[in-house]
Amino acid sequence: MGGAVFNERAQILASDIGETPEKPIPGLWGAGEITGGIHGDNRLGGSSLLECVVFGRIAGEEAAKTALVKE
Repeated sequence: MGGAVFNERAQILASDIGETPEKPIPGLWGAGEITGGIHGDNRLGGSSLLECVVFGRIAGEEAAKTALVKE
């Protein structure tokens, strides 16, 4: 299992080759199976449900904040 790397604000991270730390991609958030999870490839089926709910809420709140600022 793999997935997109994300931070505590559910922002998907990217880096240029050799650049550390990774930087958030503006306007892109992730939650659920796309992120690969905080458990990595060693998780039991169904154990990511709470993670999906928590990061889904965080991603939604962060996206809403960004949308309101741009108006």
